[in-house]
Amino acid sequence: MRRARLRLAGPLLAVAVVIWAAGTVADEPWQAEWNKVLNAARQEGSVVVSGPPGEIVQQLITSSWAKAYPDIGLQYTGARGTQILSKVVRERQSGLYNWDIVLASTDPTVFMLIPIHALAPFRDALIDPALKSDKTWIGGFAAGFMDDGQQYFYSTMAKVGSTMGYVNRDCVPTSTLSKVEDLKKPELVGKIAWYDPLQPGTGSRSTWVLSTRMGEAWLEDMLKNHGITFARDYRQLTEWLVDCSKPIAIGITNDVLSEMQQHGIGAHVEALTGPAYFHDLPAGWGGANEDIGWYEKAPHPNAAKVFASWYLSRDFQQQYAKADQNNSRRADTISGDPDPADALRPGVAYECWGNEAAVRQLKALQQKIKSWGVVK
Repeated sequence: MRRARLRLAGPLLAVAVVIWAAGTVADEPWQAEWNKVLNAARQEGSVVVSGPPGEIVQQLITSSWAKAYPDIGLQYTGARGTQILSKVVRERQSGLYNWDIVLASTDPTVFMLIPIHALAPFRDALIDPALKSDKTWIGGFAAGFMDDGQQYFYSTMAKVGSTMGYVNRDCVPTSTLSKVEDLKKPELVGKIAWYDPLQPGTGSRSTWVLSTRMGEAWLEDMLKNHGITFARDYRQLTEWLVDCSKPIAIGITNDVLSEMQQHGIGAHVEALTGPAYFHDLPAGWGGANEDIGWYEKAPHPNAAKVFASWYLSRDFQQQYAKADQNNSRRADTISGDPDPADALRPGVAYECWGNEAAVRQLKALQQKIKSWGVVK
């Protein structure tokens, strides 16, 4: 019996060592801090987020969060930055702090929220050091910041190249439109809708990127002399696109279009992208309305930290890339874009078209467009 007990001592000791080692890993400082924040977030009970209004993305965020953290409610308001941020600014000027997280685009977010000190340093929201590691993100962690100071507003998604707009191939064949120069063909006069380039968002950025390729004189002639219809409603522009009343739409997002295509509407609408439309456009990427920041004086600061960490996690980033047909900047995710060429590649130096510096150039172009008198 004594020998049997001695024989058992070795395996039991090994098991004890494994258990002890696991315990020491669990006690790493960041994990202890994470557990503390998570418990506090559960006590807060909810997180308040404004983000993209598209049905697909909104459903993804709300349902994925509910599965990950069923005991922390998510109050989600779907609204573009141009719609929600004026309200946020007014509230904060009145001493009201109602929001925890903002998901929006660089413009107007960094120009409205950073000057009034409404955003907290984003690094402070991330507890797991892996989320701030350069190894986790293509181009390194800091490359994702959209503000000049690289502190407050962060882009997790990326796309090489740019989408100028969309064309409905049911009514405009490739023989009529296959390159950017074709936009000025006489047969397309009156058939092009353009999201107001004087407004923040995808429309103005697409216009600016186009001007860097074709020149401002080309753009001025395009906007003045080719029967362009300007609008500020993505759904209206998309409806014109799919019903062929305006079968070419420049500067629109794809969220409304994706919803329609899921119901079999606009099946032959395709993106205007690549060298045929942007010529020698350098490799680059731009932030969009899924960029993230968290608020100074957030009413649920711990839940906000949990949301930020979850949003940057591999699991959610992969879900987002697949649902939005996009690409995460995380190096450990698979591209969700149907065109593999749109995915970022490690080791390539990319130019960012969506950060604060790029937006300042865009705003200078907007002043010139305003002087042209083309948008009423």
